[in-house]
Amino acid sequence: MNRKIEKEIIRLVDDDEDQRRALRFLLEAAGYEVRDYPSGRDFLVNDEPSVPGCAILDLQMPEMDGLTLLTIMREREYRVPVVFLSAHGDIPSTVEAMKKGSLDFLEKPVDSQKLC
Repeated sequence: MNRKIEKEIIRLVDDDEDQRRALRFLLEAAGYEVRDYPSGRDFLVNDEPSVPGCAILDLQMPEMDGLTLLTIMREREYRVPVVFLSAHGDIPSTVEAMKKGSLDFLEKPVDSQKLC
């Protein structure tokens, strides 16, 4: 039996196009495959949860913030690890993200070595 093995991907969800472009460039230059989404809704509609990898979520986005997106991901049984990036992180948001299963919470501008 010949099964296709899919490469793991990094899902990047951030409403800031410049930020997405810069992070995508950084991660692809480090050898990762990246799919980026401008909103939580776009991610939920277009992502393939069966593909292994991880997700990097912005905390503050219009329509659906990153914590709400993480809640929906867990309800839908997304099994990918999640890391938050935010320029507006605070202790309560960080604690909530960690309680919901986030692996880490990094501040923007992010240290490229720490992210990779």
